[in-house]
Amino acid sequence: METALHILEWTAAIGAIVWFFWLRLQRKEGTSAALVAKLLATAVLVWIFVGVVVPFLRRASAESMVAGYVVAMVGAGSTAICFILLGVLWRHEMTDWVASLLGNVFDGGHQELEPQPFYAKADAAKMAGDIPGAIAAVRGELEKFPNDFEGRMKLASLLAEYSEDLPGAIAVVDETLALKHLNAGQVAYALNTAADWHLKFGRDPESARRCVARITELAPGSESARHAEQRLANITPPEMLEREDHRQPIAIPEFERKLGLKRRKPAAPAKPDINAEERRLRDRLARNANDWVAREELARLYVEQFEFFERGLQELEVLVTTPGQPKQEIVRWLHLQADWQVKYRNDVEAGRAALRRIQELYPNSAFAERAAHAMLYLQPVAKFEKKKPGGKPGVTEEQE
Repeated sequence: METALHILEWTAAIGAIVWFFWLRLQRKEGTSAALVAKLLATAVLVWIFVGVVVPFLRRASAESMVAGYVVAMVGAGSTAICFILLGVLWRHEMTDWVASLLGNVFDGGHQELEPQPFYAKADAAKMAGDIPGAIAAVRGELEKFPNDFEGRMKLASLLAEYSEDLPGAIAVVDETLALKHLNAGQVAYALNTAADWHLKFGRDPESARRCVARITELAPGSESARHAEQRLANITPPEMLEREDHRQPIAIPEFERKLGLKRRKPAAPAKPDINAEERRLRDRLARNANDWVAREELARLYVEQFEFFERGLQELEVLVTTPGQPKQEIVRWLHLQADWQVKYRNDVEAGRAALRRIQELYPNSAFAERAAHAMLYLQPVAKFEKKKPGGKPGVTEEQE
């Protein structure tokens, strides 16, 4: 009875394998029936191995030496046949898997690339002078990618700078600002660009001022907003635009021959009125106390022209301690303070103290490393090389 049962099992297994290969000859690759057939054949082979071959191998230990050797050989052969058939069955999948592992090293795998707008056609048309074609190409990409910031600004640039359509360009910028997920840098770029167009093409400082002011409204508290405040304090006034529009041509005099033979002493350039310059800078700070460009110029004027060293340091300290100042500017002002301490006061320790403030404000940063490197090169100024603030270049205190 047991022998008959084993014969039946082997007959069923062989019949299933024959049926499977016949089905593979009749099918087309890639059909769902092929996948089902593979799974069924795999299940049959696994059942044969687990249910027939493994028990058969276990009998080898219970037989005599010769019979056990024969049983072991038959079992090993059956195991090999099962695995060979599984390899034949899944050979395409295994080769694809191995090839994909090797190919991923070079092509990045099967991950699909995110679709991106393609503006090369628009750039080529612009370089060829076909501005309408460039505009049409950009609009075509924006129909597929309506939220692309780069494409919208490219379209606005074509309208403003090449088609003399400033209202259309500003309208595109306004539509761009309505997009979601814009960061502060993109907002600042769009509005600063629009302000530049208002000044360059529209000669309209007031519209430019409104564009810059919108940065502080749309990105409050950001570094872009702080830079916008500085631009508002220094935006081109209408009087300057008026002078540029009505600038008179400069008449170039006729070249004077034998100029090097003349003994006439050239007139010294007129010295600037430093008092008037101080009043001008004070007026700017009265209008906008956060104008750091004017305050830095005033600090330089005090130290380098008036010799009011303490006043200059006070103005520089206001810049350093004002909340919200950019890190790069704070570091630059502290380096300037260290230079003044050494150059005009010959106080190396005070200069190093200014640089140590950078390390305290921004530890473990590139700013701190640069400050530590600068401290190594701070050296006291020799007595005869020490300059007075506002002194002539190359003139020492003893000569003065």
